[in-house]
Amino acid sequence: MTGERWWWRVEYRAADGTTATLANEIRLPVGQRTGFTLETADVIHSFWIPPLGGKMDMIPGRVTELVLEPTETGTFRGGCAEYCGTAHALMAFPVVVMEPDAFDAWLARQAEPAPQPRSDIERRGRDLFLGYGCGGCHAVRGTPAEGRVGPDLTHVGSRLSLGAGVLDNDRDAFRHWIAETELVKPGVTMPSFPMPEDDLAAIAAWLDGLE
Repeated sequence: MTGERWWWRVEYRAADGTTATLANEIRLPVGQRTGFTLETADVIHSFWIPPLGGKMDMIPGRVTELVLEPTETGTFRGGCAEYCGTAHALMAFPVVVMEPDAFDAWLARQAEPAPQPRSDIERRGRDLFLGYGCGGCHAVRGTPAEGRVGPDLTHVGSRLSLGAGVLDNDRDAFRHWIAETELVKPGVTMPSFPMPEDDLAAIAAWLDGLE
């Protein structure tokens, strides 16, 4: 797990070799020990899920290890516990503790490429996302978008929130985030991206469908 200004890059490596990359959300199997490799891409961050364990600093140039074993299912809140700049307070992530079978099924889905568009508006949204150059910063596996600057969006529609806990996850939130990013999260690296309303609605529909 990598802390960035101001979001979290999450990479899963399961014992069976399954890998998946996502952002700003963690899911864990209840009753099982999960090892975290923690690092930072920029400044000092501090990884903390208060109901599950103590905080761990993430220091530039260092890699630290943390093991958590949740004992009950549910949804908990994690975040950065070290002031790291303008949007420090807007750097949260939900932690969903699941039954092991449900977790295994979820991880298998996360490792798959993005689902194909299911409607004309989603197909148009995918084409506009690529045409506007959003894939220069974001990856969507199964498409030409291979950016590594920002969060991986392959299954972004399945997440509980957007912008590292800033917004709920729905079409209106996607539209709000894209068009007014700097108002929603001051200091964020991604600039606001005004575009025609029809284009914005189509991209939001496609992203919302990436489950």
